[in-house]
Amino acid sequence: MKKFILKTTLFLAPIVLLFLITFTFYSDSESPDLIRLGYFPNIYKDYRNVFSKDLSREIYFYKLSNTKIKKAKILTIGDSFSQQGNYGYNNYLAEKYSVLNLDRFLSRNSVQTLYELLNGDFFSTYKIEYVVLESVERDFISSVQNIDVSKKITNIQLDSIIKSQKKILDENYRYNFFSSTTIKFPFSMLQYYLDKNYLSNKMVYNVTLKTNNLFSNNSDKLLFYGDDLWKLKKNNDLREVLKLNNILNDLTVKLKSKNVKLIVLPAPDKYDLYYSYIMDKTELEEPMFFKYLESVKKDYLFINSKKLLSHQLESEKDIYFYDDTHWSPVASKIIACEIKSVIIKE
Repeated sequence: MKKFILKTTLFLAPIVLLFLITFTFYSDSESPDLIRLGYFPNIYKDYRNVFSKDLSREIYFYKLSNTKIKKAKILTIGDSFSQQGNYGYNNYLAEKYSVLNLDRFLSRNSVQTLYELLNGDFFSTYKIEYVVLESVERDFISSVQNIDVSKKITNIQLDSIIKSQKKILDENYRYNFFSSTTIKFPFSMLQYYLDKNYLSNKMVYNVTLKTNNLFSNNSDKLLFYGDDLWKLKKNNDLREVLKLNNILNDLTVKLKSKNVKLIVLPAPDKYDLYYSYIMDKTELEEPMFFKYLESVKKDYLFINSKKLLSHQLESEKDIYFYDDTHWSPVASKIIACEIKSVIIKE
């Protein structure tokens, strides 16, 4: 019996150790997403305390799904960068203007959705002056690859989708002992301390920066989503950027017929924004998306967010969250301020 217990203990000890490491350092919350996706140790658990005031702000903008207002200065349509709640750029905008936000579940493709709203009766019912069309850089080109400019959606259909949408809590990322995470995470954590410039968990890159002054936790590591790099083949193709620009110009004309002005807001990939600060760029291609888009003829109002935020990197820390793909409240305020300036000039 003693031998059995001893053998069982020797067998279970490594598994228990792996479990304790994973349980202690694994992040199972939706955000920070890069820590979770890359299987990195969550060693800066107090990192976001610096944003505590912004993360607890009152929400001033309206969501289409839970308001009856039919008039707003600005309609924001976008991905997760437009769904940051109380610390999002649209909430800072709403301190000055009335802002209506299209819920993410109503718009999986911002460009396609805007065409559908234009072809339907949305802008006949809702009085909007400006549309802010936002898309993260890595997905902007792909969002227009199979666009259907004739498709439409009516207000009745929107209402139906809203009513049928069940209340969904945050997706469950909770750590389960009986999963491959128990084995994978400790080894990934070890790699975090020993390796440089590598892809972790086949999803997130970890590269060394030239400085440790870009984030308030004083880390010299840049974590970024793999797609930021993998989608450069299309995003660095001038022909693809021209195609995107033509579609955005077409949307501008269609919105103008509704007395609405279009503001286009690409959100820079984290990799792109911090590219010049990466220590070893030998095998890392330079992103050209913003350079190409800046150079073409545009009929819409354009927010060059990369240029805007890049100018602040030397003086402001945490333009993007260290541990996440998204910009922080620091950047949200800068973006909101620029949109306000554009509107005032208009």
